[in-house]
Amino acid sequence: MTEPTMNEDQNPLTKPKFIISAVVVALIVALGIILALLPRGGGNPAAEQSNSGSTIASTQPSEAAAASVCGLPSGDQNKPATTPTDTKWELVGKIAAPTAPAQFGPGKSEANGLRSCFAHSPTGALYAAANMTALSAAGKADLVYEQLALPSPERDAVLKSAPTAAPSSVTAQLAGFTFRSYDADRAVIDLAFKGANGTFISIPVPLQWYAGDWKFVVPATGDTGARQITDLGGYIEWSGV
Repeated sequence: MTEPTMNEDQNPLTKPKFIISAVVVALIVALGIILALLPRGGGNPAAEQSNSGSTIASTQPSEAAAASVCGLPSGDQNKPATTPTDTKWELVGKIAAPTAPAQFGPGKSEANGLRSCFAHSPTGALYAAANMTALSAAGKADLVYEQLALPSPERDAVLKSAPTAAPSSVTAQLAGFTFRSYDADRAVIDLAFKGANGTFISIPVPLQWYAGDWKFVVPATGDTGARQITDLGGYIEWSGV
């Protein structure tokens, strides 16, 4: 099967209104990543990407800044350079999300499906990004905005909009990750998902440490940075399925 192509003028992720490849639309909708379809964005992943090639010095958070809402230790402050070891996975809806080792999180799992409290470390941020994405794909994007998003005018605007409809099916799974940027309080983690037909899509997840946990940063622009990619080159392969 020939993989669909997308030229710069047709890139749906640089305009509020767009024409997009049907395969990419199916992946985005199936994943429940509503942000990719909204003229709102998080952190400004496009700006963060300019720093993705540089090395950010590892910074040990201060004791006050690192205080986890559920008591998780900050742990190793080095970005994972290989697949995290001993990862255990659990289906959240139809997407596999990392749930162990316990020191990374989620430290809290509630009856409504909310998964929160992740370690104040690069690996904790990675686990947070993967779990937030899986929750969105399971039709709980509104819960993510309400409980797991950084307070901001953009977040408030999303919460005032119509409720997000749950996707009818999921045809993609987490396949890999890379860190675009990381410091003690901010991170942009690029997650790669693979569709059932072999198509890959990249979704950057901007995060900020706030009130003792990693919070999703609702984008301030229409460009979320999500895009179709040809393969996992540049990503660390990581999947539970």
